[in-house]
Amino acid sequence: MRTASKIIFPTLMAAVLLLAGCTAPKGIVKEKQVESATAAALSALPSLNRNVECLSANVRMTATVDGESATAKGKLRLKRGEGAQISATAMGLMEAACFEFLPHAVRFIYKIDKIYADAPYSGVPFLQQTGTGYDILEALLLNAVFSPDGRPVREALTGMASVDSGEYITLITSRQHPNVYSFTIEKRTGNLVRCEGDYANGGTLVCRYSDFASFDGVAFPSLVELQFNGEDTEASLLLRMSGLKSSEFKFSPRRVNDAYSRASLEAILNGVGNSAE
Repeated sequence: MRTASKIIFPTLMAAVLLLAGCTAPKGIVKEKQVESATAAALSALPSLNRNVECLSANVRMTATVDGESATAKGKLRLKRGEGAQISATAMGLMEAACFEFLPHAVRFIYKIDKIYADAPYSGVPFLQQTGTGYDILEALLLNAVFSPDGRPVREALTGMASVDSGEYITLITSRQHPNVYSFTIEKRTGNLVRCEGDYANGGTLVCRYSDFASFDGVAFPSLVELQFNGEDTEASLLLRMSGLKSSEFKFSPRRVNDAYSRASLEAILNGVGNSAE
């Protein structure tokens, strides 16, 4: 049996990477093209107009992969356009692991075994297969609507379809892109409450946002739940945030010293700490 440290942190890492891209649901009916007037109204919604530059919070993470669960506390730090870091502590006392998403690369540092892994987004199968890069990851953490082709979302609105279900409106990105994304927005509050989808490779993801509270002058979710279903894997990740702050800070990518050994990302995802190179 693996030790608690072998289960918690590699499992969290695997879950985050598996859940990193989201796409849109099949079988949506009564779609219609978003008209210019509707696009103008939608552009004013917080989820389409996030201006948060910095986000930091305490987080409680629960990850479940193929029925095996683990929970850890930690911290989230994000600076728009520069990177995001999610760290986990052991027994609530010391940082045990950190996974870092930078504009052009992913880094994971596992302090308990003093190993780390670096990979471009194209080197992480789940991200490469779904065309997921840093911009999409950042948008997911910021509870923001995004366009998979990288265009500003307000510019892409008139190329989207919409479904009006009374209390909610769902925006669906162009089906000309191999991955189609949908975003469900509550009309009364303007909050983005759900992101759903299908990957071109057959995987599906549901992202749920709830427990909204005032943050930086707008409503922001303190609870993010992601559920991924792939051909051979089922995984979920629950992030409960507290103490949210938007204070400016200097983002510094993590560094490792000579005491650390480089390991393959596959080895770390499988919790194999003795596979260092």
